Amino acid sequence: CLDGEDFYGAYDAQDLAKAYSEELGVKTVPSLNIVYTEEEGYVTADIASDKGLSIKKLSGTKFRQMLRAGEDIPEWFAFKSVVKVLRENS
Repeated sequence: CLDGEDFYGAYDAQDLAKAYSEELGVKTVPSLNIVYTEEEGYVTADIASDKGLSIKKLSGTKFRQMLRAGEDIPEWFAFKSVVKVLRENS
């Protein structure tokens, strides 16, 4: 179902990589799930959840639609300079 919600958990890919890291001969480098909140800006998803903060979301599909339509992209989602380059090269 394409409802804008994440299909995989925030750390599923990292957990899978870690589970097979020895077999593959690699060492994983964990990264935190960072989200943007109305109240505090960028925080980890765990902190946002613990504090009951309002998380802002924009799916990749919606982002591409907005980009193609020339709509304003929220600065919490993408830097203006990045949006400019994407629009110039699409």
